[in-house]
Amino acid sequence: MSFKNVVSYLGCVAAWVILLPAFVVGAMALLVYAVFCELGESFVGGHAKTLDNSTARELARRMCLGH
Repeated sequence: MSFKNVVSYLGCVAAWVILLPAFVVGAMALLVYAVFCELGESFVGGHAKTLDNSTARELARRMCLGH
């Protein structure tokens, strides 16, 4: 194997082992945040005390409704 092939292989391994799980965990964190913001607003009846959670709520609605 040439050096170029080894570097290419290591790049692919890094993408699958490091970057893909990082993106998945980040997406799950955003989804959990959006769901808890929506639930908190539903139970309390007021707005959450964050800067702006409307985008997260809209994302949760679209994902849960399948749009």
